[in-house]
Amino acid sequence: MKNIILIGSGNVATKIGLFLYSNGYKITQVWSRKITNAKVLSKKINSYPIDNLNNIKRADLYIIAVKDDKIEYVINNIQNKINNVVHTSGSTSINVFENKFKNFGVFYPLQTFKKENTLNMKEIPICIEANNESFQKKLMDLANNFSNDIKLIDSHQRNIIHLAAVFSCNFTNHMFSISQKLLEKSNIDFKILIPIIKQTILQIEKKHPSELQTGPAARKDLKTIKNHLKSISDKKVKEIYHILTNSIMNNEK
Repeated sequence: MKNIILIGSGNVATKIGLFLYSNGYKITQVWSRKITNAKVLSKKINSYPIDNLNNIKRADLYIIAVKDDKIEYVINNIQNKINNVVHTSGSTSINVFENKFKNFGVFYPLQTFKKENTLNMKEIPICIEANNESFQKKLMDLANNFSNDIKLIDSHQRNIIHLAAVFSCNFTNHMFSISQKLLEKSNIDFKILIPIIKQTILQIEKKHPSELQTGPAARKDLKTIKNHLKSISDKKVKEIYHILTNSIMNNEK
């Protein structure tokens, strides 16, 4: 599958497109609803930009890398025109393709992507699912060029992985954002927390997170918890603190 068409031009499409191009794959077209976005990515990977799915050409593989709520729109506009199609979504079932294509599947890189970030693709787990063994093998062969960590994951498992990733990545980053705002109010640089954050990440590579929980909630230090709550002026942040504290206390042995 050397001739590929990218449907999408955002963070995921950009990272996949750049990796494919740098490894000798031909990206013949890049589609985006906004032609300017398609042009930006196309220029980087020597491709041709389009903004009309009716102009899509034949290829060995079509990779749909758009927002989850736009996948069905794309499928409805390309069904009966193409074959060998995958999406890159963690939360969208493979069933979205059923009765519309002969060969279809999922190529889900388990990572958070930003166009400007540098990533080692070889370290990123790739979750593969396909509707038949032949197409699955082709996707596995492609994935092996991307990563050293390839997993056959069905739609139910992938949805749980995506949910867990939201907790461990998206929600955690929101906690960092809250922390930054709390510090800024007292003219303290967020970077003071970097060492403790790094240490937390290093520890969970060696032990289960449940074994590593520390802090006033784990110790059931009600005096400190009460003091923290008094220090929080934002009602929403106070509610988050309450919920997380109760969750930790209720999960401790």
